[in-house]
Amino acid sequence: MRQSEEKYRTLIENLGQGIFLQDREHRFVAANAQFCKSAGRAEGEIIGSTETDLYDAARAHAHAEEVRTVLTEGRSVESETEALAGERRTCVRRVLTPVRDATGRTTGVLGICWDVTEQRRLEAHVHQASKMDAIGQLAGGIAHDFNNLLTVILGNLEMMLPSLAPGHPDHALVSSAQSAAVRAAALTQRLLGFSRRHQLDWRPTNLNGIVTEVVGLLQRTIDPLTRIETHLGDELWAVHADPTQLNQVLMNLCINARDAIGGTGQITIETGCVAVTDGPPAKRGDFVRLRVADTGAGMSPEVKARIYEPFFTTKDVGKGTGLGLAMVFAIVRQHKGWIDCYSEVGAGTRFDIYLPRSEEAKVVAAPESLPPSTRIGKETVLVVDDEELIRKLAVMTLQGRGYCVLQASDGKEAVELYAREKDRIDLVLLDLTMPVLSGREAFRQLLDLNPRVKVIFASGYAAEQLSDLEKEHMVGFVKKPYRPNELILAVEDAFPWRSGLRHEVPPVQVCTPPAVAVA
Repeated sequence: MRQSEEKYRTLIENLGQGIFLQDREHRFVAANAQFCKSAGRAEGEIIGSTETDLYDAARAHAHAEEVRTVLTEGRSVESETEALAGERRTCVRRVLTPVRDATGRTTGVLGICWDVTEQRRLEAHVHQASKMDAIGQLAGGIAHDFNNLLTVILGNLEMMLPSLAPGHPDHALVSSAQSAAVRAAALTQRLLGFSRRHQLDWRPTNLNGIVTEVVGLLQRTIDPLTRIETHLGDELWAVHADPTQLNQVLMNLCINARDAIGGTGQITIETGCVAVTDGPPAKRGDFVRLRVADTGAGMSPEVKARIYEPFFTTKDVGKGTGLGLAMVFAIVRQHKGWIDCYSEVGAGTRFDIYLPRSEEAKVVAAPESLPPSTRIGKETVLVVDDEELIRKLAVMTLQGRGYCVLQASDGKEAVELYAREKDRIDLVLLDLTMPVLSGREAFRQLLDLNPRVKVIFASGYAAEQLSDLEKEHMVGFVKKPYRPNELILAVEDAFPWRSGLRHEVPPVQVCTPPAVAVA
């Protein structure tokens, strides 16, 4: 019996849970070391006492009611309570079960309790991540539809502007609407990035443009007491980047700076070219530096050591997810750069981001006007898009440039039309996201019909989302919302004879619609 008692006592004393026994008078008759530690009492103080001797009035009353339920009803009771242990708020889960004698009569209560604070914290983060994912899915769906609408709005405004002389009373109105639509298009890209349906859209990027855009937005949204000052480097090198991601990096840093200031203060944003000659090999070479400094409260070394940890935040509950700087760190690393942080309590904070110089020296901008067409012949383009307004815009744009245009409202219709008319169709403009038969599925069927089919993909997402097969066979990509000039350039670049390459000149075709009506 002594060996058996020692064995079970060893098991109970080494459990991570607190275990105790109470009799019918609510007196504690046994308690393991873990329970004594959580109660902050020695075992001798606990044995023989009741809950009113151990806990404050509210907690003692709740515990007594649970014990009374177990004793009178003979059933288990589970509960969770929050308590303050020093400066740390803990969440404790407790399970009380009846202890019965040989006759089945309840003679006492066995209690098991353990700290579930960390578990609940992780569950809250998972719940928050699930909510963010749901919001992201919603945002992605809205952004996709909004992108289609913006394609139509931007395209029609751009086609209208040339017919209005600069002095015309409607010219300024149309120009303003066009500028607003361009800004709305940038917003949809952020929504697509938020939903993670917008993959990285690598391109030569000038950080000065990113800074100007973010500052313009912040100056309309943050407290006027917080001043924003910029020092933008002249002749700044381009970086190979996704502008939407860098926009998010700068926005997160500025929002954190604003919160650190909490009122009157200053945020300073600087850009410059830096040649790094010392340090590890990966950090040597030509870099563009983005610096964000604030006059806020600063950080202690302990806080600074954890700022890039996911879910770590010093903000009040509901005011921060703890993901901002973790995302900044991940994006910068994805761009093959690094980030340095300098901060002292009461002396503000400074972040320096270094991004490698792009090998492509020039940032390519969308053309405002097109050169005269150098095409010979009358090529036929099949426009495939489920949005009728976008199809009409593409048809008007291409017909205005002299192309013969056929149209289809979904992938299935496009494949059927191409099967009948493939000998006269020179190019397919194919939307990726469509009902009935998606652009991807339609593309594979078009390849089966003609392995040399020329296809330009159209999508609101980045070209990086395309498969290797699609990238290998496509002749162009236009990103929604596209402007008429961008569409025309993509189409004309798909024909070698336009760019002066040696190629057999196609015969002149007479454009007549197919026998079957097409939407």
